[in-house]
Amino acid sequence: MARYYLKPILWNTNNYRMPSGVPARGYPAEHGFGHEEWNNADFMRFEEQGQGFRAFHAEGLKNAPVALFDGQIFVFMYASHDRVQELVGIAGRATCLALDERKEEREGLVRRLGLQPRWREAWQLPIVKACHENNRQGFEDYWDDQVQWIPSWICPEDLFFWPEEPIALDATQITGKQKLLTMFNSYTEIGPETSIRVLESVPEDQRPAEWHHIRDAVDAAYDDPTADVAEIQADETIEATTKDQLIDARLGQGRFRAALMARWGRACAVSGCDQPEVLRASHIKPWRLSSNRDRLDPRNGLLLSANLDALFDRGLISFANDGSMVVSSRVAKPVRELLNLAGPLRSPLAAKERNFLAFHRDNIFWP
Repeated sequence: MARYYLKPILWNTNNYRMPSGVPARGYPAEHGFGHEEWNNADFMRFEEQGQGFRAFHAEGLKNAPVALFDGQIFVFMYASHDRVQELVGIAGRATCLALDERKEEREGLVRRLGLQPRWREAWQLPIVKACHENNRQGFEDYWDDQVQWIPSWICPEDLFFWPEEPIALDATQITGKQKLLTMFNSYTEIGPETSIRVLESVPEDQRPAEWHHIRDAVDAAYDDPTADVAEIQADETIEATTKDQLIDARLGQGRFRAALMARWGRACAVSGCDQPEVLRASHIKPWRLSSNRDRLDPRNGLLLSANLDALFDRGLISFANDGSMVVSSRVAKPVRELLNLAGPLRSPLAAKERNFLAFHRDNIFWP
């Protein structure tokens, strides 16, 4: 199952191709540079069995179970400076090497990427010399110990996006708070819906192939229920009967689907289409954000035809308390007409259904 994290890193005015000497708190304040200041350098690329990869730095994720999710982590890196917060890089399907047991891998990458001589780029900065009292030999000795932390993450090269210009972020639209976390050793776990919001903050004319590859990878991870099923199966706190019900609900089968079929007369809640093969038992409050109780609650569901289900899951349509359809401004008028996006729900909503839909409108729907 994919994991998604917002990660603060040090601000850099050289687009992360070499250290820039920006004053900061924490480690950079003590030593004059940050390990992430080479993240966008060309030499951070390497090949393994014919596939391109990128090494980059972000602090570890403390107690997050990163060791269980090699190649399944999406890292959204942002920097805070001059009272703004900006997206500076994204790594998809990444693997965290910032673990004690992976020291040899980091050291191997240091040699492979030729990072040892990069101390000179840091030493040329007055702030670094001042932090180390102009003791070049002392700094070299310190570098020998610290250089292993520069390649603390890796990801496929085609899933590494570093914009030429940072992208402004609105924390209230992402987390609902006034600002994102700023300490370099902190992080915020987010869901695929929020990840898409961060991705969509990149203007359309600044989206290279890597951006689209990351978006496709998020969509693929979002749609794949197999990891959720495996997680349910491995959870020893859930009774066997409940496990079966949860797995069926995640796969759109079992009691959850049967209840929705009964609720909507075995037909799409909007169009009235009664072809079973195209009907989807869709959760209103997404699976990942729901408790096990809500996952099994048919009032947290709508029976929708496959095209409406896809739009609803992506937050491109929702429904008001009176059952009328709300369509996102992101859906172009010709597409609305082609898909006939106008019809309301065919039956009045119960109170709990309205509550779940309010959550959907507030947290999933794109205005």
